[in-house]
Amino acid sequence: MPSPSTDRSARPARPKAPTLPAELTEADLPEHDLVDEGFYSALAFGGLDLTDRMADDAEFEGCTFTHTRLTGSALRRVLMQEADLKNADLAGVEVRDGSLMRATIRGSRLTGAVWSACVIRDVVFEGCRVDMASFGYSTLKDVVFRDCNLAEADFQEADIRGVRFEGCTLERARFHRTKAAKARFSDCDLTDISGVESLRGVSVKSTDAQGLLLALANAMEIDIKD
Repeated sequence: MPSPSTDRSARPARPKAPTLPAELTEADLPEHDLVDEGFYSALAFGGLDLTDRMADDAEFEGCTFTHTRLTGSALRRVLMQEADLKNADLAGVEVRDGSLMRATIRGSRLTGAVWSACVIRDVVFEGCRVDMASFGYSTLKDVVFRDCNLAEADFQEADIRGVRFEGCTLERARFHRTKAAKARFSDCDLTDISGVESLRGVSVKSTDAQGLLLALANAMEIDIKD
């Protein structure tokens, strides 16, 4: 068994900030459209409409996405690193077997997005709508969700050890068979979450504890009377 100093689940999430190039080239269509095995480096995607695209094995490095629309796109084995997304629309995006590394995602919409069997590392989600999104079977390491709407989000079979949730709505979120040791919840709404049995070893702020206790009581079929 690893010592506490080397156990990844014992360390708080401290995401590394992305390093972006000093100069970016403005992306344009059709030159920078999403295609299989496309390589995109040092590009500013701006308000491009990239909805309903399908691309396998694409790679993004040192790119920004500001007001970019990726709604409904399906991306497999995509690698995105050193990225900044601001006010982007990723609703309904499906990412499978992909990697998101060293990124900030702010003020963006990820409603219904699917991140399946992905690696998400050194990422901050801030002020985002992530409701009804799925992170099933994914590994999240050194990740922070701050002031996000995660209502009905699904973390089934995900590894969220050490992830921080700060000021988030997690109403009806699902944590079935989730690895969650050392995950931290502060100032969060945990009303009606399910899979609470998997949250062994998490840290919860005292003001959040009532929602967690009610979920635990519901899972154990304990009838609480007034």
